[in-house]
Amino acid sequence: MATAGAGLEGVVATSSTICFIDGNEGVLSYNGFNIHTLADNATFEEVIYLLWNGKLPNRSELDGLKKSLVAERELPGELSASLKSVPQGAQPMDVLRTAISMLSLYDPLARDNSPEANVKKAVKLMARVATIVTSYDRLRKGREAIPGDPNLGYAANFLYTLCGKKPDDVMERVFDVALILHADHELNASTFAARVTAATLSDIYSAVTSAIGALKGPLHGGANEDVIRMVLSTKSAQEAVQKTKDNLNNKVKIAGFGHRVYRVLDPRAIHLKKLIEELGSRNGRI
Repeated sequence: MATAGAGLEGVVATSSTICFIDGNEGVLSYNGFNIHTLADNATFEEVIYLLWNGKLPNRSELDGLKKSLVAERELPGELSASLKSVPQGAQPMDVLRTAISMLSLYDPLARDNSPEANVKKAVKLMARVATIVTSYDRLRKGREAIPGDPNLGYAANFLYTLCGKKPDDVMERVFDVALILHADHELNASTFAARVTAATLSDIYSAVTSAIGALKGPLHGGANEDVIRMVLSTKSAQEAVQKTKDNLNNKVKIAGFGHRVYRVLDPRAIHLKKLIEELGSRNGRI
């Protein structure tokens, strides 16, 4: 009797031309473009277009996408009000999951599964996810949400509405590259969850809500939270070294080390390491 490996390892559910990973060689590509090429030369909006359309946009197509994303940033008033009434201490991923589901209530195209309607809903989701995240983060800290600046691109506007000031070119580029690196990662748990929901001919809001529910789990995106907690609880480099040695000696897993797919260096880490060092140097922390 055949058995499935942990995490359905080795079980082929489907194949995709959108994203390709070779974990043994450390390769990640989107629609045939190596992640290194995109990280060095593309913008996040160009990568959005690439993932949605299978090709990089020309100037007119890129400008059209940018305008559409800017036009759809604002949240329905009812959703903005609900973010203000979220219980203190609520987990951000819970808030995001619920807010995405609520968006469908205010979209007249929510139940229209035609390709044309789904493109419009994809633009709304892409634009409004950022607004939900930055608005809630400010609200939970007792601050007012900030309306977006139509003159700023996706990455810059996210940082502006999150921090309350416009980022410089370096900060914008760092976050833009981070978005590019995390834009897709083949058939991971959240993508699989979204596809299962979509395969029932449910709507795109339900599919994305399913994906966020899977992403929240500590064996998927939630692992990032463990890394942040570990970093914030560590007061010095010496303490970090000692904690690591203690965990290794006690065979305790260290958050952020190792990857289920990559058996060599994660290709995304190459760029993130360089960007972190650049930011740290600018801020006097390296």
